[in-house]
Amino acid sequence: MRDNSRLPRELIDAVTDILHNDYDHKSLLACSLVCRSWRPSSQRLLFRRVALPLDGDDCEELDQTLLNSPHLADYIIELKVYWDEFMRSEREYRVEVHLEIDQSFAAAVLRKLSKLQKIELYQLDWSLMTVDLRQSLRWVLMRPSVTFLTLNITHDESDSVDFFQHPQEDEEENDDEPSPDLEPRHLSHLNLGLGFVGNCHAYVDWFLGPRSRFEVSHIQTLRVDHLREDDERGFNRLLHAIGSSLKHLEFHVPFKGRMPSPEQGFDINLEFNPNIRVLRLTNITFAMPLGEMYPESLGMNWLLRFLSNIDASNNLNQIGFEG
Repeated sequence: MRDNSRLPRELIDAVTDILHNDYDHKSLLACSLVCRSWRPSSQRLLFRRVALPLDGDDCEELDQTLLNSPHLADYIIELKVYWDEFMRSEREYRVEVHLEIDQSFAAAVLRKLSKLQKIELYQLDWSLMTVDLRQSLRWVLMRPSVTFLTLNITHDESDSVDFFQHPQEDEEENDDEPSPDLEPRHLSHLNLGLGFVGNCHAYVDWFLGPRSRFEVSHIQTLRVDHLREDDERGFNRLLHAIGSSLKHLEFHVPFKGRMPSPEQGFDINLEFNPNIRVLRLTNITFAMPLGEMYPESLGMNWLLRFLSNIDASNNLNQIGFEG
């Protein structure tokens, strides 16, 4: 019988890459059991991206897996952390002690992930988190390897802003927290999902303020959802700070962008972003919902005014619109 372990590494990697691209998780698991030489390629793809719901069971299982096989933690380079939908809707009926036990496993998992490149935070209710979990989230956010960050905010904006702007309260409660590396983290991708309660000003203040460890001038892709009508100044400040590195810009046009007069419009200044190649605008509607207060042409007027303000030297390759 032929010894499969003698297959070239390139061939094994090619097979597992195909299965990974086809989302064939079951076959990847089978490959990891073929023999010892197949295991690293399979496990590296199986654990590349991990979704971590803060509801206890999955966190405890993953924590135990990483304790038994510590090398797997280095394979995890993409992490999605979210508050479980059931837990969020039923949290009033769960005892506080149970919540703390669940979160202790999540905090333990986060502390093991030192090679992360991409972090996505979704639907998090910061007010229900223990100090240990908040500190662990800050710890992974400050990893030098992190270049891709998604913040999707759907809960009380004041709690979310406090998490980023005022970490000293947690630090006072946890004196054993190691001093973080003070070198700036160079983000290349930033997604801000502000939901219906988001506050672009507050997050921009943090990203550009003295407490932030992120250097935004290297960002190449910026996506911002659900901008509010009063976010114009904050959004323009962020664009200015990013500068010429920005190549892909996508944002959700707020209601104010469809007002009739220029002084009422939502004006975006791309003067400092001459290298944008892809521009995508969402929430472009050319008629007012639930009424005929303004004619349909107002949306088009705003769009034409915005596009006309883009400097001719900015060689856009692609412009997309979505209602």
